[in-house]
Amino acid sequence: MSEEMQKTIIEETGVRLKKLEEIKKLGLNPFPSWGDLERKKIKNVVEDFERLSERQEIIEVAGRLRAIRGHGGSTFAHLNDDTDKIQIYFKKDEVGDDVYDFFSNLIDVGDFVAVKGSCFITKRGEKTLLVKSWQLLSKSLLPLPDKFHGLSDVEIRFRQRYLDLLSNPEVKEKALKRIQIVKSTRDFFDMEGFAEVETPILQPLYGGATAKPFITHHNALNTDLYLRIAPELYLKRLIVGGFEKVFEIARCFRNEGIDYSHNPEFTQIEFYWAYATYEDLMKLMEKFFSYLLPRLGMGLKFVYQGQEIDMTPPYPRKTFRELLIEYAKMDIEEFLESADLYVWSKKQGLELNKKDGRGKMLDDIYKHFVRPKIIQPLFMTDHPVELSPLAKRQEKSPAYVERMQLLVAGGFELCNGFSELNDPLDQEERLREQEELRKKGDEEAQRYDEDFVTALKHGLPPTAGLGMGIDRLSALLSDSHNLKEIILFPTLKPENK
Repeated sequence: MSEEMQKTIIEETGVRLKKLEEIKKLGLNPFPSWGDLERKKIKNVVEDFERLSERQEIIEVAGRLRAIRGHGGSTFAHLNDDTDKIQIYFKKDEVGDDVYDFFSNLIDVGDFVAVKGSCFITKRGEKTLLVKSWQLLSKSLLPLPDKFHGLSDVEIRFRQRYLDLLSNPEVKEKALKRIQIVKSTRDFFDMEGFAEVETPILQPLYGGATAKPFITHHNALNTDLYLRIAPELYLKRLIVGGFEKVFEIARCFRNEGIDYSHNPEFTQIEFYWAYATYEDLMKLMEKFFSYLLPRLGMGLKFVYQGQEIDMTPPYPRKTFRELLIEYAKMDIEEFLESADLYVWSKKQGLELNKKDGRGKMLDDIYKHFVRPKIIQPLFMTDHPVELSPLAKRQEKSPAYVERMQLLVAGGFELCNGFSELNDPLDQEERLREQEELRKKGDEEAQRYDEDFVTALKHGLPPTAGLGMGIDRLSALLSDSHNLKEIILFPTLKPENK
């Protein structure tokens, strides 16, 4: 924000504070309790305007003033609520000198008011409410961004999202679309017979994903706890306990970097389905997108960042190995040791962490060479076992697992799912290998969870599970390049750092 703009805001705030004192001197409360007004939503008034105008019915609306234009003994203003806006017309002859002067002299853009009046159409053809009486509901002490030609400073937009919502209607549209995505997602899984459950956010061990956790401390128990990085292991326990279809729309936390596609706090849906495989997951996700997009008022074809995306099923499938052969020009079966992968990647100009295991290195190679190239929806399948410590091995090729990821738009991993590993001894061995990687310095390696292994030893039926990021899905379907555009209050670095 420029010094000139800051100075202007300070000056106007001073003027508004003086008006606040004047209102109090008149014996009026500038922040009264909400009364017994029979308030109508502005959208309903606009839609029913012709009938209301013909009947000269007195109606009541309330909202925030967004523009004021005075002309001698009359004043026009725009009043907004969360549904629409309408022009209101104050006429001195209609409300009286004192009431009119109070509005003209002490009310500002940004104030909340309630008005009673009748509908008419101006000579310019604008639907308008002729004010018969009005009440101040809340005095604003700081000017809105509109006063300074909108809000475009990115830092201010994200830190003061309330101003962003007021200044940029498309921001609210994206927020409403995200709300509808969550609702429609919940409706779909409910329709498919999945039970919605809740699992712990505070966990004694983190697991279910490859990520670094946030750590907190429970004073009464005198023990460290972790904010969950995924709900997976608890949802699987429910399948052991007799549920056959469960899902959770979960807030998750990962102590990692922030960029256009990552936020440390995010929302995902995870579901688990007994007596199903990763083949069933792929069919269900094709069905899901065919259900979701029409309910958002979208077709199966839409534009994301200038590129048409066609979500019409079926989606093509390629294995992890096939994609690396195609885009990285390397066959992973020729690189069975992490040291060999490190040497190869260095020759390609890709610097990997020498301490990482083979799975992490393969993942980094895939993200560098493959992921940016996939534009249309594609199921990537059959990942190396080192990449998927919780997935079931393929019976014919035990070096690979029954796993799928839906890739689209040059960087979106919309969902990740697999046939779940239900062999407790294999699971125990893989988690111990992950624990060894963690001890060697891999902070994202998964922990050995003895209680989870014990649960598996009681028996987990053949099960498939999938996770899908709500934030990434919302970004894709609202044509947003940056997750900050669709998370109302994204994580930001501290100011002045």
